[in-house]
Amino acid sequence: MRHFLLAILTALVLALPRPALAAWGDGLFPDAAGHWAAEPINFLGALDIVHGYPDGTCRPDQPLTAVEAVSLLLRSTGYSSAGNLPARPGGQMPIPTARPSVSANRGTAPAVPAGVAWAADDLALAVEQKILLPDELQEGLLMGPAPRYLVWQLLARSLKTPLQQNALLDFSDASLVPEEARPAAATLTALQVIRGFPDGTLRPLDTITRAEMLALLARMVEDGWLNPAPERRLEGWVQEVKQDTGRAGNLSGPAGSRGTSPGTATARYLVTISTPTSGSKDYPMAASAAVFNVSLPTPFALNNLHILAVLNRRNELAFVKAYEPRLAGQLTVTTGTVEKVVQGRGLQLVLRDLDHDLKTYEATWATTVPSGLSALKQGQWVKVELNGAAVWNVEPLKVKKASGTIEAVEGRKLYLDKFDKELGNVFLDWERARLSDKDGTEYTGSGGLQAGAKVEITCLDWDKVLEIKIL
Repeated sequence: MRHFLLAILTALVLALPRPALAAWGDGLFPDAAGHWAAEPINFLGALDIVHGYPDGTCRPDQPLTAVEAVSLLLRSTGYSSAGNLPARPGGQMPIPTARPSVSANRGTAPAVPAGVAWAADDLALAVEQKILLPDELQEGLLMGPAPRYLVWQLLARSLKTPLQQNALLDFSDASLVPEEARPAAATLTALQVIRGFPDGTLRPLDTITRAEMLALLARMVEDGWLNPAPERRLEGWVQEVKQDTGRAGNLSGPAGSRGTSPGTATARYLVTISTPTSGSKDYPMAASAAVFNVSLPTPFALNNLHILAVLNRRNELAFVKAYEPRLAGQLTVTTGTVEKVVQGRGLQLVLRDLDHDLKTYEATWATTVPSGLSALKQGQWVKVELNGAAVWNVEPLKVKKASGTIEAVEGRKLYLDKFDKELGNVFLDWERARLSDKDGTEYTGSGGLQAGAKVEITCLDWDKVLEIKIL
């Protein structure tokens, strides 16, 4: 009888539902794996814009309410106040999020319907930022499934740019777009934020799903209209992937979880990523990382690939999208001093070459600098390898200096009156060097290099002279 009861209990235990185990690279949410919107969902999940439900899912095909649309948009713009709200049953799990003060300067807060009082801060902030209109603070509107046209209005208002008032919408169902939403639809269409369906429709009156909203937000981030947590988004290439077995163990939780699960152990991977701005750094791969466009099952497949990545709040790689490998063409080399690094939507290196010409070169994801372009200083000597017109590699140079009075100039040799203990007093191929005034600008004097001139010589060695300053 005892064995019979034990067999029954064992069968019951085996029949209990178990959490699905996500394959490596499947990401934060088990129900997003394989979904058409898996990439934007995990991208925004890594940025803490979309949060999981208590069961670890994100429910991508669930209709989105208007108040949820407002909260998601505020998180994407960096204005979120949802982190200060208590969790609500079945709702999204809030996390602390920085937000601007909205109480001291706002004046009287707008009246929020009782049914959405849990989102009062978000709604008040949305009204203040003119993302939500005061007459849209209606419980039925906010708690009901959001139609596409309403979401378009919210997105367009967040851009803070004039809307296209009289533009035509070239879609077969354009007449269904409510008149008040037409400028928003036209503006977002012109910006390629909304692109319509394959059958040439917009379906403005249909309810939008969570996945569709996240795809729109991810597109706005990708195109530069939204810029959430830029310090946690990386673009560069993978220099190395190594297994850090010394840190393995207790590092992976259940599928979709954000914490750890005691008793579980997994290999720990460190990924060395080179970015043009910050140089080469090691990042641990999160156990629930989402990886796209690369053959799995291991992170070693990322070696030498161009990637876009997102770090989670623990500084782990939580999202990785891979592209083409880093392959050099015919490289050319130039040497000079850093004039400046220009950082806008792209990066540029301005170099003063050995002829005193200023050359501007574009930096790309493939540009490699040991500590990053941001660490370069004006006047620093560097050797630059160019892949076409783009910077491929920047090598900071360790230069040496000697000074004295020119004793003689004989052909390719320049003699100083002082003997330097490391360089001596003879310098070869001086005519290849940059001739400068004492302030580093191009020398325009009439004296030139002749006996009796006081100079400072910058070089790599006695036979590799870079610059001669006439003092």
